[in-house]
Amino acid sequence: MRALDQGEAAAATLVAKLGSRADTARELAYRLYIICERKKRAPEALAYNALVQSWPEIARLAQESRDLREAQAELFGSRE
Repeated sequence: MRALDQGEAAAATLVAKLGSRADTARELAYRLYIICERKKRAPEALAYNALVQSWPEIARLAQESRDLREAQAELFGSRE
């Protein structure tokens, strides 16, 4: 959520670093949203919901970032 406060690109950078664990983070955000809703904690629920709603765009940006890094690695003959 802190990364999303800085924009979807910042959140996408974090998602790219998480790799395969990113889906777990998305599921956690959704579960935390549900818990906050039940406990009538509207500000927190809104923040988690914003993250869940932004996830498709964040995931797309993260994939673009990974693709760009792979293309650069191929261009310069090295792999990360």
